[in-house]
Amino acid sequence: MEHTTSEWFVAKALMALADRRAEAAAQGETSAPTAAPDAQVRAADPFATRLWNLLRIRRALTADEAAALLLNDNAQADDDIAQGRRQAGALLLSWSRQCPRAVRVDARRVDGMKRYALLRDIGATPPPLPASRAEVAR
Repeated sequence: MEHTTSEWFVAKALMALADRRAEAAAQGETSAPTAAPDAQVRAADPFATRLWNLLRIRRALTADEAAALLLNDNAQADDDIAQGRRQAGALLLSWSRQCPRAVRVDARRVDGMKRYALLRDIGATPPPLPASRAEVAR
């Protein structure tokens, strides 16, 4: 499948930027000012961040599409793509339940899979998962 749409190129660029920011944060190279002492800082899962950015770009997405786009570059095995599909589906479902005004499950299905739509962009970071869901999504 040839990727020539401008949407695909924008998605790839934003995912590369998110990866670079995650690597810089992991190495301690933060250029942003430090947070106030009482501010709650959370470390987002890199896959969840990339999935959230992809949803923000595409506006509508299935777990299968997300796994194919996010894991295709690394030439992962079929088991890894299936695991990525399950993880993406769990995250998208959690976000739709947690933020129903921002993410919803569309009535339309694509190839039998649920399609999630972004109704309102609520920021660059994904919604935090409750502690019980965070363990399931990994």
